[in-house]
Amino acid sequence: MMSDEAHQERVAHFRKGLTDDIRTHTNLARWDSGLYQFLVIGAAIAGFVSLAVGTLGDSAKWAGIIGALTSVATILSQQLNCVKAINWHQRMVVELDGILLQLLNESQLLPTEAELAEMSTELRAVRIKMAYEWERVTNQPPPNLGEVKMRKNP
Repeated sequence: MMSDEAHQERVAHFRKGLTDDIRTHTNLARWDSGLYQFLVIGAAIAGFVSLAVGTLGDSAKWAGIIGALTSVATILSQQLNCVKAINWHQRMVVELDGILLQLLNESQLLPTEAELAEMSTELRAVRIKMAYEWERVTNQPPPNLGEVKMRKNP
C-alpha cells in the first residue's frame, strides 16, 4: 500500500496527463482545421487569380502555374488527411474528457487505488482503440469511381 501523499501525487499526475492530452488534441484539431481551411481557400484564390492573369494579357505561362496551385492544394489536403485528423482528434478529446469527468465527478474526492487503476486501464484501452482507428481511417484505399454497383431488382 502506498502512502497518502504518494497516492495524491499519483492522482494529480494522472489528472495532469489527461488535461495535457486533451489540450494537445484540441490544439492539433485546431491546427488541422486551419491547415485544411488554408488549403481550400488558397486553392479558390489561386483559381481566381489564375483566371484573372489568363484573361488580362499575355501571361498564359503564369496563369498555368498559378492554376496548378489548385491541384497541389487538393492533393495536399487529401494526402495530409486533414479532415480525418480533425475528426480523430475531436473523438480523442471526447474520450479523454470522459475519463477526466469520471476522475472528477464519479469517484471520491481522492479516488482509491483501485478506481485509479480502472481509469488507467480505460485510458490505455482508449489509446489502443484510437491508434487502431487512425490506422484504419488512413489506410483506406480511395473509392473506385469507375465502378458502379447496380442494385438487383427482386
